[in-house]
Amino acid sequence: MTPALRYGHAATAAAVVFITAAAYLAHTGHWLAAAALIYTAALFTWIATREYAQHRRTVAEHDWARRQALGEQPPPLDPCCRLGRASYGAAHDHLCTDRTTRQTDDPRSAA
Repeated sequence: MTPALRYGHAATAAAVVFITAAAYLAHTGHWLAAAALIYTAALFTWIATREYAQHRRTVAEHDWARRQALGEQPPPLDPCCRLGRASYGAAHDHLCTDRTTRQTDDPRSAA
């Protein structure tokens, strides 16, 4: 279990609690507070989806690194790295899984 998975579960639980509270407040006639809680629940739902995506990426990167350490030649992940996605393939970071575009600016190897 990665920290992102724990945060995702916590954000999902918080969203459920906010939706339940919003339903109660709407039932009792407190519409403004209910609307604020619905907005907060939507925010926590988005946070949960991002955390679950981070968990899946972390698991995929660990599996890719394990397979490479065992001597296999696994194909690069899609996207190959976060910087590659953010720069539309123009730049890649030192953790890139695509060996043909990996940069040599690894701060750990400079020492």
